[in-house]
Amino acid sequence: MSTDVVVIVAVTILIGLFSMQHYGTDKVGWLFAPLVFLWFILIGSVGAFNIHKYNSSVLKAYNPVYIYRFLRRAKSEIWTSLGGVMLSITGTEALFADLCHFPVLAIQIAFTLVVFPCLLLAYTGQAAYIIVHKDHVVDAFYRSIPDAIYWPAFVIATLAAIVASQATISATYSIIKQALALGCFPRVSVVHTSKKFLGQIYIPDINWVLMILCIAVTAGFKNQIQIGNAYGTAVVIVMLVTTFLMVPIMLLV
Repeated sequence: MSTDVVVIVAVTILIGLFSMQHYGTDKVGWLFAPLVFLWFILIGSVGAFNIHKYNSSVLKAYNPVYIYRFLRRAKSEIWTSLGGVMLSITGTEALFADLCHFPVLAIQIAFTLVVFPCLLLAYTGQAAYIIVHKDHVVDAFYRSIPDAIYWPAFVIATLAAIVASQATISATYSIIKQALALGCFPRVSVVHTSKKFLGQIYIPDINWVLMILCIAVTAGFKNQIQIGNAYGTAVVIVMLVTTFLMVPIMLLV
């Protein structure tokens, strides 16, 4: 598909996702966990397959000594490489927003037993694939997927992306609600979409602002490389601001 078609499809999905926010996630929320679990098992399995098929020696990269050797060898390219490394841990900042939806122990168990091992296998598998196919660096993930499961994997990836987007939207609502409670944000209407769960809310004003911004970013950057660079920069800024704000509280409280 051309870039314009991809952008149109992405914008259509975004409009549909934001337009349905007022219904809440109470009725379809039970699908999110199985979808995300299936996604992690898929990328972990594909990674393990690529490690076995192409180059199992990439497992040596788990040794921290190779990080030191790489940094010594890279020299002037270190900061560019670290920018790519930051993209591999994006999303971790959203864990703090999820604390109002899940207990700490549940997040720790899910990350330790499912997320972290599957991500390690996925990234290591891509490294093994790139060693053999050096000209496929730009689109290594999808090219490394076996042909027999390519389209099922594509569908699962799309659904997982929608779930991740929903998680980000819900986290934004939660942060705004907390800011309202502290008197740090202008007053806006907060609608509770569930009779069972207090954390499931909908904020109309924030919803439409987010939709406009997401469409602007998608239509403006157009490709994943430019969006990835902007996303990495944003994540670094968020982590720095969070750290600078948390350190005084940790020292004083």
